[in-house]
Amino acid sequence: MKNTLIPPRTISGVLAAVSAGLAETGRVLVTIDGPCASGKTTIASRIAAVMNCDVIHTDDFVVPHARKTPERLSVPGGNCDWERLVRDVIAPWKNGMAVCVRKYNCHKDCLEPPETIVSDRLLILEGTYCNLPAIREYADIRCFVSTPETVRRNRLEQRETLDSLALFDSRWIPLENAYFDAFGLPDADCIMMVSDGESEPPPVQKTK
Repeated sequence: MKNTLIPPRTISGVLAAVSAGLAETGRVLVTIDGPCASGKTTIASRIAAVMNCDVIHTDDFVVPHARKTPERLSVPGGNCDWERLVRDVIAPWKNGMAVCVRKYNCHKDCLEPPETIVSDRLLILEGTYCNLPAIREYADIRCFVSTPETVRRNRLEQRETLDSLALFDSRWIPLENAYFDAFGLPDADCIMMVSDGESEPPPVQKTK
């Protein structure tokens, strides 16, 4: 699908693409990428509510502290534990296997107990880094959310502490920008979801 433009706050285009994909293949993986605080989680939740499916968050697949070396973080997308995400979730789900997700708790530096994915026809993967080459080769529909920087900044200031906001500025935002630049995102195959942030409900709260 080539650079399809979806009007602000409208998901009907994605839903139509999902329905067509399910009719054709019977199993569809949707990725929703974009910068921090752009509304990815909110959009994913709305689609999941309509389609009754599970949502996987890349924030639950951050590289553990022991592997978060300068060398690892110097690689675009290196903050994402894409190896575990593909091995334990994406590849087996696409192959029709039963899948359990173990979220990484960055505060405790450990994996949470397994949670079973019940969706067998549609799965949404949302979050920055979900267009890494090893992940996107499995994707059937790839979305990219674009929101004005002023709106994103306001959301971050509302939901983050001063310390965590400083960490976004010094680490997380530069890392995601390096990832977007390295892989030319959004590319021509992304469905563009453009949001101006007006008249939207508050974004779904989440922590990195």
